[in-house]
Amino acid sequence: MRISHQQVESRREFFRATARYGLLALVSVAASLAARPRTPGGQRCVNQGICSGCGIFPSCGLPQALSAKRFKEKG
Repeated sequence: MRISHQQVESRREFFRATARYGLLALVSVAASLAARPRTPGGQRCVNQGICSGCGIFPSCGLPQALSAKRFKEKG
């Protein structure tokens, strides 16, 4: 069975494109993971930013809770 030169080129181009777009997908996923906003210690607000009535307020390290703690200390 003889494979034509055109089929070999087509197959080779298919594998090149698969590798190229696979690498592009990996780079895109890595970039999106690197660009996502991070919170300290992996915490997430469970009370939608209302710190005064939150049960985990004393141990919370999120910026809004830290600001509320500073406000309570001052006055």
